[in-house]
Amino acid sequence: MKMRKLLALSVAALTLAFAVPQVLSAADDAATIKKNMAERKPKIETLKKAGTVGENKTGYLEVMKDKDGKDVKIEDADKKIVEDENADRKTVYTAIAKKEGSTVDKVGELRAKQIRSKAAEGEYIQGEDGKWVKAPKPSEKKDEKK
Repeated sequence: MKMRKLLALSVAALTLAFAVPQVLSAADDAATIKKNMAERKPKIETLKKAGTVGENKTGYLEVMKDKDGKDVKIEDADKKIVEDENADRKTVYTAIAKKEGSTVDKVGELRAKQIRSKAAEGEYIQGEDGKWVKAPKPSEKKDEKK
């Protein structure tokens, strides 16, 4: 009996020893992602105001296209910001999907709807139909909800 109890305690201690660093690591990762996203936000807002980056229908940033269908000219550092932001968004969407029993795509689509509803006037947003438009004035958004 004592041997089983000792074995169970040992297994529990080992499990806890391996689980705690993973939990702390996940919390650290979440904090790092949040910090990085907050640091990128002003630059992303600048890119969106300039019309070089928009919010697509899947919840990610996208470099806008010119009339020939090619990416508009954007600095490599700005491309990196977009890539890093999208990678962090995917990590967040994945965690939410896992927690909610959903899919990453569904979480991204729901987030895209939230982003569209709060987009600043003139920013490019992609509708559910895939068409790119400039976000309307806030008063026009209210009229749409009616």
